[in-house]
Amino acid sequence: MANKKRTIFLLGFVLIILFSCLSCAEEKTRAYLTTGGWYPASKSSLNSTLDQFFSKAKIKKNPGKIMALIGPHAGIAYSGQCTANVYKQLENQTGKIERVFLLGVSHRGGFTGACVSDFAYNATPLGKIPVDREITSRLAKEKYFTVNNRIMQYEHSIENHLPFLQKALENRKYKIVPILFGFVQEQDFKPLSKILKKYMNDKTLIIASTDLTHYGANFSYAPFKKNVKENLTKLDMGIINPILQLDFNSYYKYKQKTGITMCGFTPVGVLMKIFSGGQYRGVLVDYYKSGDRGNDYSLSVSYAGIVITSAGNPADEASPAGRAAGTGYSKADKKTKRKDTMELSKEEKKVLLAIARESLTKYVKENSLLEDIEKKYKLTEKLKEKAGVFVTLKIKGHLRGCIGTIVGVTPLYRGVRDNAVKSGVNDFRFSPVKAKELKQIHIDISVMTPLQKIADYKKIRLGTDGVIIKKVGRQAVFLPQVATETGWNIDRFLSQLSRKAGLSSDAYKSEGMEFYIFQALVFGEKDLKPRGAGSL
Repeated sequence: MANKKRTIFLLGFVLIILFSCLSCAEEKTRAYLTTGGWYPASKSSLNSTLDQFFSKAKIKKNPGKIMALIGPHAGIAYSGQCTANVYKQLENQTGKIERVFLLGVSHRGGFTGACVSDFAYNATPLGKIPVDREITSRLAKEKYFTVNNRIMQYEHSIENHLPFLQKALENRKYKIVPILFGFVQEQDFKPLSKILKKYMNDKTLIIASTDLTHYGANFSYAPFKKNVKENLTKLDMGIINPILQLDFNSYYKYKQKTGITMCGFTPVGVLMKIFSGGQYRGVLVDYYKSGDRGNDYSLSVSYAGIVITSAGNPADEASPAGRAAGTGYSKADKKTKRKDTMELSKEEKKVLLAIARESLTKYVKENSLLEDIEKKYKLTEKLKEKAGVFVTLKIKGHLRGCIGTIVGVTPLYRGVRDNAVKSGVNDFRFSPVKAKELKQIHIDISVMTPLQKIADYKKIRLGTDGVIIKKVGRQAVFLPQVATETGWNIDRFLSQLSRKAGLSSDAYKSEGMEFYIFQALVFGEKDLKPRGAGSL
């Protein structure tokens, strides 16, 4: 009897220890790093720092639902504002987010494929975030995946996003799925994206972590020694543009061609594969370089914030070189007979040029938008109609900035105001316009006609018509001047446009291809001397 009681007691004791160990395993937490000085270690200091960044961040008008974010992971003092700017875009998103995939890169390497951990929580000074253990456990059994707590513990590329995520999704319930990537070959990107897509739904947000170019001797990468600032911007834009277009082939080839030192190339590439071929597009929220702070680019790292959205709105911002990503069109354009040319009187053109000039000047000098335009200027009904418009800035014939929309979503006069400002300060190919440059700048305005659908591509008039092609969720645009600038014939023009859309070079000849054309009325200050505010 005594032996039986002793056996029961020992069994109970063993069970208590076993359940305690299981409980410990379930509660295993990845502690935040205390090395490297990535961000403040105290809750109050970190909160204060984040509040400062988020208070300066502005929400960009992003059509559609935000599906994914791409942001940097450097020390918060360097890339924090860029990271806050991209996370700020979640503020007006009403859809529920229950699961967040965090795609990072292992800076220490040492493995092939991807890894997860068995941590139940990830901690920051702001608190603990639960990990979706069900998903990480299932991923651990997939091809390409392993479990490695050590690599996950000592890697910062995911951790540095966590405080921003906590701030952006404050008071919301969600779980995270942290994934780190090691060495991945080109053919592995597609199957990796397919694996992740199995665990995603309409309540999933995906975040890819990356810094862009690491320039300087310490990074063993200095492909140019002169005009470093300008060349860095050009180099970074060469990788940003295919990301915005979700063009993986161009993205991969650019890396091979330039050797660009973009640390998160793999997580961003996997993200691109997840959303390629659908109604998605990228929007550049922010871009700058660490060298901008002291105008010293001898050792500089570039940062970009990008959101991937569903195509919920036809308006796309683009540069004039045919770089618009996924430009759409309105249903009304299909049903309404449109004029072939945009007609504006000489006085109407002068008003638009005056608005552009005053808007740019006011923002550069005062950092504020031009308001009360209807009171200051005599606006005709035509200037109040919605129309796509580009504003181009030049100095001595050289491009200084150009941004616009192909499809009209705001009144023409307001589009001129907004795009004049954006061309001056938001064209990330150039540094923001300075006050001393204003007198040198020449302004051109291009007003777009509404889109017209055509059945026969042979009716396209090169040099006159801008063209949008669309098929199987892929689309691309060339502005009218592309044909003039390149000298392409119709087949070369459409072949290049097809490739830009991620299709085969002869896709424009295939069944199901849709063609939309538009024209542009171009005028500038050299053609018309604009009158001042309220003078008409």
